[in-house]
Amino acid sequence: MLRWLAAAAAGLAVASLLLPLHATAQQATDVPAQLKQVRAVLADAKADAKKLLAALDRANQALDQAENELADADQLRLDAHARGVRASAALADATERVDRLRRILGDRARGIYIAGDPAGLAALVQSGKADQLLGQVAILDHLAKESSNSLADLVVAQQDYALARTAFREAELDGRRAAAVISRKIDQAVELRDLRVQAKDALDDKIRRLEGEAGVLRVTLQQRLQRQAGQVRAGGKCDLSGTSDAEYFIIMKESGGDPTADNPRSTAFGLGQLLLDGRRHYLGANYDTIDCGLQLQAFRGYVRDRYGTAENARSFWLSHGWY
Repeated sequence: MLRWLAAAAAGLAVASLLLPLHATAQQATDVPAQLKQVRAVLADAKADAKKLLAALDRANQALDQAENELADADQLRLDAHARGVRASAALADATERVDRLRRILGDRARGIYIAGDPAGLAALVQSGKADQLLGQVAILDHLAKESSNSLADLVVAQQDYALARTAFREAELDGRRAAAVISRKIDQAVELRDLRVQAKDALDDKIRRLEGEAGVLRVTLQQRLQRQAGQVRAGGKCDLSGTSDAEYFIIMKESGGDPTADNPRSTAFGLGQLLLDGRRHYLGANYDTIDCGLQLQAFRGYVRDRYGTAENARSFWLSHGWY
């Protein structure tokens, strides 16, 4: 059951990765259609992510159950070990009792031999020596009773020995079975975790790639719409087609888009008319560069650090005539 749930969750994510990301490569010029399709695939991927999370919830429940079963199996192993310890102790005790009783019976046998044989007893009866005869009979009777009791104890000890041996073997078997169960449960739990992580990572990776592609298409579509609306970033020596409205406004007001624009009354220079200290801060040794890309990068860094957004910088410029 655990493996089925995990495989289903992993299969859901992996199958979603097979969806085409660039199915409209032949329609590269149809950006709106591309964006629409990528959004649809992204929506499907996010829906699959929800299904995966639901499947993972069920898998987690199964994992919790497996962990509970692991605890039960471990307790079974501990119980079996305890029974083995008790069986070992009982076995040692029974062995000691058997050895002791065997020694006692041996001593009794030697005593009877020393006391005499039946022929000697017959001679005592014929001699008429009643006192000696009664003493000998009493001794033999006592020995017979003790021997009978010792034999009974020996039988009990042997039975205990057999039971202890059986209990010990059962304890060993229970321990091995419990260890096997624990091993299988651990393997299943590890496999479930690995498959869950694999499926989640695969689907998250696809969603990230889809979101990145959708972002690129949105920017491309925005630029196309701007060009169609006549908002072409022109009028200067640099390609400002990738700038926002606020960025383009400030640059055109400050330098007219000329990376060599120089203010004779200050150290302001370039697209954003950054002062010398600012250019050194953002450009380092290239503070006097006329490279459009580097100047635009420095301009954006200055705007970000001072105003947060280009829109805020434009609002300040509109209020003060500078930024």
